[in-house]
Amino acid sequence: MNSDEYKKMYEIEDLYWWFIGRRKLVKWLLRKHTPNRKESVLFDLGCGTGLNVSTFAKEYKTFGSDLSPQALGFCRERNLEGLFSCSADSIALRNESVDVVTALDVLEHIREDLPALREINRVLTPGGKLIVIVPAYGFLWSEHDEALHHYRRYVARELRAKLTAANFEIERSTYFITGLFFPILFFRLWQGLRRTSIEASVSYRMPPQWVNRVLVWWLDIERFLLDHFNLPFGVSLIVVGRKPAKS
Repeated sequence: MNSDEYKKMYEIEDLYWWFIGRRKLVKWLLRKHTPNRKESVLFDLGCGTGLNVSTFAKEYKTFGSDLSPQALGFCRERNLEGLFSCSADSIALRNESVDVVTALDVLEHIREDLPALREINRVLTPGGKLIVIVPAYGFLWSEHDEALHHYRRYVARELRAKLTAANFEIERSTYFITGLFFPILFFRLWQGLRRTSIEASVSYRMPPQWVNRVLVWWLDIERFLLDHFNLPFGVSLIVVGRKPAKS
């Protein structure tokens, strides 16, 4: 990801509806899938500018890694500790040393994602959990993906198959940001037709405050619905995997 995008993320990560909604969603998933939070070690792979690490550290012993020196620099501006640089296919942690791994919009940045999933499995304790969020559907590809250096977007069947191949059991698989799917689809089609610049840019633009609040509220509703059933489509895809316990 370009260094300018890290700066933009650092400035809006605690304000922008998409980051707020994702952070609330992951906290909810962690509560449902990792009951012993105070005793658990959490590793945030691809921690970006560090607000998620800061949030999770209130309930877990937390580590974070990122390949980008700029991202880790912004993490240090938040006075975070337990940070290091490593690639996803060569994680600088011992075998079976963490209880939870979060990979939040990370796998799409990795050229070969299956070796990364196997490496995540290596560092997890038996019974440990992986929470993955990725962008959904290749037909939603836009200059936003180009600017963030994505290699792909996913469908649920593909991601579940890759986790299974990496020796994970699937605990949960659902889409998210369902209610905004068609507006985002039409916006990206319109954006593609109107595109005149060679340089790709991200679509993080702060809406009016009241619109931002409504969007956060809408994602709160979707999170409530996930307590009762999986969502059939959406802009994002969530999979929770479990490393099998030793027999």
